[in-house]
Amino acid sequence: MIDSSVSILRHLVAFDTTSRHSNLALIEWVADYLKSHGARVELIYNEPRNKANLLGGIGPEREGGIVLSGHTDVVPVDGQEWNSDPFVLVERDGRLYGRGSSDMKGFIASSLAALQHWQGMTLRRPLYFAFSYDEEVGCFGAHSLVALITGSLPRPAFAIIGEPTDMRIGVAHNGVTGSHTSFRGVAAHASDPSRGVNAIDAAAAFVRFLRDVAQLPQITAHGCTLNVGRIAGGAATNIVAERCSVRWEYRTSRKQDAALIQKAVADYLERDTSVGLLIASEIELDVPQFSTHFSDQAMRVLTGFGAKLPLTTLPFGSEAGIFERSNIPSVVCGPGSIDQAHRPDEWIACAALEEAAQFMSKVGAWASQPEPD
Repeated sequence: MIDSSVSILRHLVAFDTTSRHSNLALIEWVADYLKSHGARVELIYNEPRNKANLLGGIGPEREGGIVLSGHTDVVPVDGQEWNSDPFVLVERDGRLYGRGSSDMKGFIASSLAALQHWQGMTLRRPLYFAFSYDEEVGCFGAHSLVALITGSLPRPAFAIIGEPTDMRIGVAHNGVTGSHTSFRGVAAHASDPSRGVNAIDAAAAFVRFLRDVAQLPQITAHGCTLNVGRIAGGAATNIVAERCSVRWEYRTSRKQDAALIQKAVADYLERDTSVGLLIASEIELDVPQFSTHFSDQAMRVLTGFGAKLPLTTLPFGSEAGIFERSNIPSVVCGPGSIDQAHRPDEWIACAALEEAAQFMSKVGAWASQPEPD
């Protein structure tokens, strides 16, 4: 199965699915591959229809199956110095180099390669392929993909989100909420600023407020973080700035901490009643907190596949919280290391793909048991 994994990974890496581009060429290739091996396939498009999620399935349509979930987009290579073409898979010294090889086309390739093996089995529980778009810029595709799973499929037993964890079992991570807060004042000549309302002044005061929120003891005590990532406004130094915008995010491990931040910000913006100042704030990014609800029995099944202990809390976000929020018990577990992700010369070890192939083989064996544990 390892040769098939490498061959499929070579195809997947060759598609430049950087988030700013369409992923349709890759999705259509995967759809054709799945259909040629007898899988049921459905695509879920975004509104402009330039990107799509894919939901595939094999085996009986009944409850208790496993969802194998991965994202198809990758981060940019702009400004990175690679020793080979990022979109051509290259093997050197037991490593496979290419953008997305670790994060996370290696997992997708491993699951697709296993399909050939699973075809020779009599599956008694279904196995699903759930591949999304735009995870790297906000997990945007996963929401409609999970909605389709919960709305149209018999209830799965659990989902495995195959982010690179070296096959360790990830059971929790912080949520990420990204917001865009914009201020619109009144433009005027800078010779008399009192005739205008300076949007930059209002935005700067808001940034100072966010800094104060980030330092609240009840926030810092639970490992929450808050960061202002971008501020933009004004047209020229001789014009009182009419517009300014602030993009900021917070990362929390507990819903009550997120609620505290949201309320503090809402109260602040409501109190800012400067004459002539208009304020709008919207959430642009919603990656929910993740804490698994895996049962002990499901955990034993997972370790039986070859997933590794001890359980770990992840330093990065994923789509797992979206599955959990829809009452699909989930874990994050996949081949490769997050340490290689997003870097120049990203790679995954051939040994990691071999490990994933053995894992997938056991997934099929479990789904073929008359009464899987």
